[in-house]
Amino acid sequence: METKLRQDVTRIARHEARLMVAPLMKRIRSYKKELASLKATARATRSAPPKKPSAATAPPSRINQPAQVSGEEAQAWYSTQNLIELRAKFDLSAAGMADLVGVRPWSIYRWESGEKPSLASMIKVASLRKVSRKRALRMLEELRSAEE
Repeated sequence: METKLRQDVTRIARHEARLMVAPLMKRIRSYKKELASLKATARATRSAPPKKPSAATAPPSRINQPAQVSGEEAQAWYSTQNLIELRAKFDLSAAGMADLVGVRPWSIYRWESGEKPSLASMIKVASLRKVSRKRALRMLEELRSAEE
C-alpha cells in the first residue's frame, strides 16, 4: 500500500508540474520561431545588394561643402570672437548659422555667450572660416531646399 501511495503522489506531482511548465514551453516555442524569423530577415538584409540612393533621398551635392579641418586645427582656431566675426561675415541670423553648422539656433547664442561647443560642432564651424559669403549663402540655400 505504501508503494501505491508513493506512485500516486509521484504521478500527481508530475501531472501538476507538466501543467505548470506547459505555458512556459509554449512561450519558448513562440520565442524560438520569432528568433528564427529575425535571423532569416537579418541574413536576407546582409546578402541583399546595397540600394542606390534615389534623387529624392540623395544628400546635397558635396561641391558646395567646405573642406573639413582636423580637431586640433579647429580647437586652435575656435574662439567666441571668431564665431561672432564669422557670422557677421556671412551676415546670417543665428538660425542661418545653425543650419550651416547643423545645430539649433539656441546653440549659436550659447556659443557666442562663451560656452564651448562640442568638438564635432567646433570642426564644422572652423571648416566654414575659409568659405566666402556667397558660397555660404549658396550652401544654406541648398541645405534648406533639400529639407523641403
